[in-house]
Amino acid sequence: MNLIEVSLLVLAGLLGGGLNAVAGGGSLITYPTLMAVGVPALQANATNGIAVAPAYAAAAFGSRENLAPQKRRALALIPTALVASVCGALLLLNTPHSVFEAVVPFLVLAATVLMAVGPWINRKVTALNGGRDLHPVALHAGVFAGCLYGSYFNAALGLILMAVIAMGVSEKLARIGALKNFCTMIVGVVTSVMYGVWADVAWWAIGVLVPATFIGGYIGARLFQRIPERPLRFAIVVYGLVLSGVLLARSL
Repeated sequence: MNLIEVSLLVLAGLLGGGLNAVAGGGSLITYPTLMAVGVPALQANATNGIAVAPAYAAAAFGSRENLAPQKRRALALIPTALVASVCGALLLLNTPHSVFEAVVPFLVLAATVLMAVGPWINRKVTALNGGRDLHPVALHAGVFAGCLYGSYFNAALGLILMAVIAMGVSEKLARIGALKNFCTMIVGVVTSVMYGVWADVAWWAIGVLVPATFIGGYIGARLFQRIPERPLRFAIVVYGLVLSGVLLARSL
């Protein structure tokens, strides 16, 4: 660890936390920065999962007022989110490093595409819902898939859960966001415990990223909200496309 590496991680944490407060996609900044400072891909993924977990808990706490009216729904989703998160973490822990490096470019590309089409999907599925909740099985299936993905590869987790929850329930956006924050908190708790115990993680990087993402999130909530979301989202999408291309070229 040197000053340049620490500075890069602090900058990535500030930027990633700020982006998460506005448009999401912060892991598309923090994850590749971890690799840029020398953390191997598989270790970087586990490290990033632990580093963003406190921010998930803070978001869930911050949206508790919108979660309270749907307490029964949230409690019913706990087993689904827990099982999915454990399965995703086990899958990652049993993925060989070479296999993960080969699949990472496609995971980044998928997360980037979700960044691009996420708002459109949310609008469409909300309109198709017609003001009616879908069968609870549909909601649980969507949350299971989202949490499974999120515990395996964190990037764009919030966008995925927003889309699947919007498909399953007819609620205003703030309540959908609160339920999403609750589910991401569960993913964060499970991955923090399992990766912290069994995965090879860069604890020094976690020590740098956690406070940086918190500060970045606060700054984002205060200042970045004045910036239109569309240009930010466009910039993240362009960055993700370039990054996935670079990672694919490296893996060939």
